[in-house]
Amino acid sequence: MRHQPTIRRQQQTRGFLHSRARQWACLLLVLPWLVAVPAGAEPLPVVRIGVLKFGTVNWELDVIRRHGLDRAHGFALEPTELAGKDGAAVALQGGAVDVILTDWLWVAKRRALGGDFTFAPHSHATGGLMVRRDAGIKGIADLKGRKIGIAGGPVDKSWLVLRAYAKKTAGLDLTRDAEPLFAAPPLLNEILKRADIPAAINFWQYNARLPQPDYFELVRVEDMLPALGVPPQTPLLGWVFSEAWAAKYPAVVRGFLAAAKAARETLAASPDEWQSIAPLVHADDAPMLGRLRQAYRRGISDAEADARASDPADAAQRLLELLTVFGGIDEAPPGGRVPRGTFFPASPS
Repeated sequence: MRHQPTIRRQQQTRGFLHSRARQWACLLLVLPWLVAVPAGAEPLPVVRIGVLKFGTVNWELDVIRRHGLDRAHGFALEPTELAGKDGAAVALQGGAVDVILTDWLWVAKRRALGGDFTFAPHSHATGGLMVRRDAGIKGIADLKGRKIGIAGGPVDKSWLVLRAYAKKTAGLDLTRDAEPLFAAPPLLNEILKRADIPAAINFWQYNARLPQPDYFELVRVEDMLPALGVPPQTPLLGWVFSEAWAAKYPAVVRGFLAAAKAARETLAASPDEWQSIAPLVHADDAPMLGRLRQAYRRGISDAEADARASDPADAAQRLLELLTVFGGIDEAPPGGRVPRGTFFPASPS
């Protein structure tokens, strides 16, 4: 019994030390925030953006975060990783995120059905038809009787544009005069490499991953569009958000679009930035990284000049009519018209 006071003192001492340790741990967690946020400063409004895990938009978001472009433009970026395009649409419609990157066709259909989503152009279509150099294909007419790989499904937009272009320039109905093969973008590249197909129309980032000596781009989507009466740099992908959200937080929307524009300009202008995002890009070597940068630049370099030269809604209407004729696409808005307000006005991005 003589040792009980000593034991109690030891227990009290250990309890005191543990309490102090917890206090210091809490202080260390809070201290960076106390340093980063000045006393009395209002927290920045948050922009919740839904992104796909391996989407190329992550490259731009990385530039925004590393350079503090969000805070410089008055907001805090909060990316939310989503499983796929459908998941992104559900998250936006359910209010789980504020912004996603998708195409204006989705916006046009939702507006036609009573929604209030709007579209700020980000980039135009930059896919193309890649051909094996040993396949003997020199022009569109040479596709007759050949297999053609298509990324996605029968209503893939680049495939519909290629069908229209082949019909107009070579009199070919590629659904009948060729053998379409539909596959996911990365699988399509592997099938092409195995020489199971001689040609494939794929997204720009996958085309750029094919080694140049063995493949070449027979025709680009932006080169096909003018032949079909559509401006070559008609925007396809863009930042999509609720018009009500934009009306409630106009400064935040302007800041987000300005930061996104600055990130794209930085990536377009600086080779060093591509070294910084290389872990996200997953390029096999320096030449592939260079091809990806070149293809990326192609998608955004003249977008603003083209937007000033023509009405994006008018160009979108012409493209919609073309896609509907050749694809009967499910994404078309009821009535076949691009509703007013589909394109966000005076967008800096």
